[in-house]
Amino acid sequence: MITINIKRAIKCGNDLGLFITFPYNPDVVNVMRGQTIRFWHNETKEWEIPFKKLGEILTQLDKFEIEIKADDAAIFQAKKENPVNYKFKTEPFQHQIDGFKYGMEHDRWLLGDEQGLGKTKQVIDIAMAKKEQRGYKHCLIICGVNGLKWNWVNEVATHSDEKAWIIGQVVKGNKTTIGSNKEKAEQLYNLLMGIESPLDDCYFLITNVESLRDENITDLLSDLCHKGIIGLVAADEIHKMKNPNSQQGKGFLNVTADTMIAMTGTPLMNTPLDLYIILKWLGYENHNFYSFKNHYCVMGGYGNYQIVGYQHLEKLQEVLNDIMLRRLKDDVLDLPEKTFINEYVEMTPKQNQIYKEVYNNLMANLDKIEESNNPLAEMIRLRQATGYTGILSSEIQESAKLDRMMELVEDSTQNGKKVVIFSNWTQITDEIMKRLCGANYKVSAITGETKDEDRQKIVDDFQNNPKTQVIVGTTGAMGTGLTLSSATVEIFVDHPWTMGAYNQAVDRCHRIGQTKNVTVYNLLTKNTIDEKIWAIIQKKGAMSDKLVDGKIIDKKALVDYLLS
Repeated sequence: MITINIKRAIKCGNDLGLFITFPYNPDVVNVMRGQTIRFWHNETKEWEIPFKKLGEILTQLDKFEIEIKADDAAIFQAKKENPVNYKFKTEPFQHQIDGFKYGMEHDRWLLGDEQGLGKTKQVIDIAMAKKEQRGYKHCLIICGVNGLKWNWVNEVATHSDEKAWIIGQVVKGNKTTIGSNKEKAEQLYNLLMGIESPLDDCYFLITNVESLRDENITDLLSDLCHKGIIGLVAADEIHKMKNPNSQQGKGFLNVTADTMIAMTGTPLMNTPLDLYIILKWLGYENHNFYSFKNHYCVMGGYGNYQIVGYQHLEKLQEVLNDIMLRRLKDDVLDLPEKTFINEYVEMTPKQNQIYKEVYNNLMANLDKIEESNNPLAEMIRLRQATGYTGILSSEIQESAKLDRMMELVEDSTQNGKKVVIFSNWTQITDEIMKRLCGANYKVSAITGETKDEDRQKIVDDFQNNPKTQVIVGTTGAMGTGLTLSSATVEIFVDHPWTMGAYNQAVDRCHRIGQTKNVTVYNLLTKNTIDEKIWAIIQKKGAMSDKLVDGKIIDKKALVDYLLS
C-alpha cells in the first residue's frame, strides 16, 4: 500500500505537498527519484513532492494500491491564506497580478521576468500581503548589485506604506551614510535581542550581498530568520552570486527564511553552473557544487579540468520550469518599439596610429595572450584605443566615436529627446562628461565611483528635471536596476562582453513607463576589434558568458579571430 498524505509543505516551496510512504519497492523508489523536485525526510521516512504533481504521480503509480489522506487543517489554512482582499497601493499590470498570485501560492521560487517588467513591485506587494497573511515582522532584501539598495528604498516608498532601512544606515542631520560592518552587526544584534533599534519600525530591511562576507553579520541574519523575526528573504540580481564556495557564497546560502524569492532577468540556461547557488539556496538542490558540476558539465582539456560542454540540460530545465515564473516584455506588455542603429566611424590618422601600436604589441606577445586565463582581458587597451586615445597617450587625444556621439546628442536634444550614454570605462565617461559640459549640456553621471546614496537622487533628477538632458554612466554601474524611461535615445560608445549585460543596459529606457519609441545607437569603429566583439555578442550571445569567465576551450582560435 502506498500512502499519500496531503499536508502543509515543508521543503517543496508550495502551500501544500504530497508526503508519500510505502514499503520498500525499487520501482516506486525510481518513480520518486524521477521527480524533478523531491525531498526525502529521513526522520519520518517520507518522500515530499509538490502538490501539483499529484496527477502525474497517480498515473506513474497506477499499478499500485494507493491511499490518499488529507490534512484538513493544512488545506483550510492554505485556502484561508489566499489574500483576495489585498489592496495594491499602486495599480499593477495584469502580469504583475499574475506574479503576485503565483508568489502567494509558492514559498520558495524564482521570479525570472525579463528586465523592465517590474519585479521589484511584485516582490513588495507579495511581502506586504505575506505580512498580513502570516504576521511577518520583517522582510530582508539582499541586493546582488551594491547600488540597488537605494533603488529599493525608493520603490518601497512608491509601492507601499511601509518603511525601508538599509542595514548599517546612519542618519546625522540631513546626511545619510552606510556605516561599517561593525555598525551593521550592532543594529542586527539589537534587533535580535529586543534592544531598541532603528530597524524596529521598518518592515523592509535591505543589504548588499558583500555584507555576507562578514560571518558575524551572516550569523545574525540567519538567527533572525530562524527565530521568525525575518519571515521573507528576497535576493535581487541573484545571478551575480556565482561562487558557492566563497565566503560570500557560503554566507548567502545560510540566510534562509519561511518565504524565499530569488530574482533575476537574465536567461539562466546560458550559464548552467550559475543555477547551482539559486537551486541550493531555494532548497531544490541537495548535492554539493562538485557533484552538480560533474553531473551537468562535460569535462575535457588538459587534466580533464576544463568544461568542454554541457549534458542533462533538459533535466535542469525541468527543475527550472517547476520553480520559476518568467515572462517576456513582448508577451505581456504593449511597449513601443526599439530601433537599433549601428553607426560605423573611421579613426583619425593619429588615432589609427595609437591603435596600431597597441595591436603590434599584442601580436608580439601573442603566445602569452593565448595562454592567459582570460584572453579578452588582455585586449582591453585595444578596445580603449577605439574609444579615446587619451587613455593611452598624453599627446594624442582623439576619438572618432566621441565626435560622432556629440553629433548624435546635439541632434537628439534639439528634438526634445533625452539621452543615455554607456561606456565600459570611467576614463571614457570622464572624457564624455568633459566634452558635454564644455558644450553647455546639463548632464549627470553614474559610475562605480558614485556613492550609493547619491544614485537614486541622480536618477530622480534625470527623470523629472527637463533641464537635465543627458546622463552618462559605466555599463557596470548604470546598466542594471535603474529606470531611465524619460530618455528615448541610448548611445553605446563601446559594449559589454555579453548580450545579457547589453540587453540589461538597453532596458534601462525600454521598460514600464516608456511611452515612446527608443532608438539605440551602437558606435563601432570600422576595421577594428569593435566589429569582432559585436559579432561575438550578437551571434554567440548564449555562450558569451563562458568567454568572460575564462571557460574558453580553443583560446587560440578566439584570439586569432579577434586579432585577424
